[in-house]
Amino acid sequence: MDKILPSYSDPLFSILIITILILIGALGSYYLSNYKKEKERKNLKKFLGTISVDNSTLDINKLPFETSLISPLSVVAKSFTSSGEYQKAISIYLYLINNIQSFFQKEYLLQELGNTYLRAGFLRRAESIFLEILKKHPRNREVLYSLELIYESLNEYKKAQETLVPLEIMGENIQKLRVNLELSAFLKDSSIQKEERVKGLIEFMQREPFLYRRVIRELFKIDINSAWENLDVDRIDTIIDILWFLPSSNLNFDIISSNEILKSIYTAKGILHIEDSLPKIGIFVIDTINSAQKGGSFNIDLNFNYSCKRCRDNFPISFDRCPKCYAVNTIILNATIIEKRDYIEYSLF
Repeated sequence: MDKILPSYSDPLFSILIITILILIGALGSYYLSNYKKEKERKNLKKFLGTISVDNSTLDINKLPFETSLISPLSVVAKSFTSSGEYQKAISIYLYLINNIQSFFQKEYLLQELGNTYLRAGFLRRAESIFLEILKKHPRNREVLYSLELIYESLNEYKKAQETLVPLEIMGENIQKLRVNLELSAFLKDSSIQKEERVKGLIEFMQREPFLYRRVIRELFKIDINSAWENLDVDRIDTIIDILWFLPSSNLNFDIISSNEILKSIYTAKGILHIEDSLPKIGIFVIDTINSAQKGGSFNIDLNFNYSCKRCRDNFPISFDRCPKCYAVNTIILNATIIEKRDYIEYSLF
């Protein structure tokens, strides 16, 4: 036997054994890794199968897959999402995801699929996509922000707050988001009585000045007197639309008559009579209307639209979070002079 096998004391034999063991370990690790990847791929495919969209108008599955298709089809899908053709975009994303093996290659596509579901209003589907991504990549900032938005939209404020914890750990500035969530949860709590609600709203406004517009709007809904008492004269230009559309029965003429800015606004509105001594207040549209009224032109009105400081998009209605980029506290109020029309005015509330 000694003639067949080298002696155990032979160093070459020891090296051979070690090499064989390393090869066995490497092969085992290779096959185990492949097995895990295949299992994950099947699980992901099964998961995607539960959220596929039926009756899609885009039959892309007949197209032979090539890696060169990934980039152009991704652009096409994003274009469909931007134009509101969500089913077509979803079909493309699912086609690409099902044909790509590596998670890290398909993570971006999964994220875009989740964003498409989010914009289409399928919040639970978007949630499931984002949670699937976070299983593999728990430090994905954009996904965490999107998940926070979903939970806020679903009034699941505790879960929304939980998504902010890892973002804060990663150094993200989430203070405004946290306060915004606290205010949303406070407003949705039906157990809070009116007096306590008014007191809480004023405290929010004093603690976080950026909430001023939102708080004042809520105060005008639940307690007119408190709203007028907490009106900040230096920030009236940020709530002109709110004041403009207030019903006459909600006006406090004692406060209005004692403040030149408010007096000018409601003179321009046609609630108060024009005065020759009415000074200019520095708000262009209001001063212009009052100057025109002094000249005998009374067929003038205001139209309001809103833009976002962050994405620069314009919207016809007011918002607390930008409808496009979902940023908090980025609203810009734009007022333009138009010809007065006979129509029924609807309050912003």
